[in-house]
Amino acid sequence: MTTTEKIAGTYLRLNGFLLLPHFTVFDGARHGHVDFCGMRAANSEERVKGSVLGRDDDFFKLASTLLEVDALTTSFGVVVEVKTNANQVMPWKKRVDYVRPFLGNSRLLSLSFAKNKNGLTPEKDGIEISVGHALKWIFWRIDSMNGMGLTKPGSWTWSEEFLADLLVLRRLGISFRE
Repeated sequence: MTTTEKIAGTYLRLNGFLLLPHFTVFDGARHGHVDFCGMRAANSEERVKGSVLGRDDDFFKLASTLLEVDALTTSFGVVVEVKTNANQVMPWKKRVDYVRPFLGNSRLLSLSFAKNKNGLTPEKDGIEISVGHALKWIFWRIDSMNGMGLTKPGSWTWSEEFLADLLVLRRLGISFRE
């Protein structure tokens, strides 16, 4: 998995998505993959000692507009393409259509992550998310968890290795500037 895929996956994970990376799709005689497909359950939230952990409200406002429902209170799926360069590419329609039944024919949103300076950009079929925006938001979320009395944040090393790496970078004083 590339670093940009790890950033995209961590961003989605911290926003409540359960993810399946490198999902194989079959287009007739050919096959390929989408970088992630995932689901977010209605009213999904993470809590620490009764406090709800932050989410990217700007993302959910755009998702709500595109899905035409409240994205926080509705279960929906995502189909995701991630690029390391600046080429923002939405998942191909054929691949989205292939993933749809796998996710129970739920509402689907296409997402595209790439290196650009646009933050979050709504598109006809989904949302373009800059990798810089995702990383900046991840660091915000990590910083917002300081002082919550968490013990053993290193436990993430076993289940979410990249997130554990980001926690160590923050503790070392590494910051991100766009």
